[in-house]
Amino acid sequence: MTVLLEMSFPKSEWNDIQLRLSQSKSVYTIRVSNECGKYHEGDILHTEWRAAIRIVSIKNISKGLSELQREYQYFDQLTDDMKKELMPFQKMEIISFEAICS
Repeated sequence: MTVLLEMSFPKSEWNDIQLRLSQSKSVYTIRVSNECGKYHEGDILHTEWRAAIRIVSIKNISKGLSELQREYQYFDQLTDDMKKELMPFQKMEIISFEAICS
């Protein structure tokens, strides 16, 4: 297990992430490029708003958007802009995390 300082998120997603964490729900994020391989299951991280989170699972994607569409249960909830942003990347990770109660 690794303890890292921080996992960052777009500010536009903070409220939704905070709400899901406060409801003890798992949260998913997609990481690409140089962030692939950076995080590991069991890692304990902090967010920009100082919440402590633990990585629950990581699913590796190596065939780009078409594989992401098959493997990511929330793919249909991604906006067209998000999909366009992900399109150039073949290698991605779907990371699930949860809040750590302190």
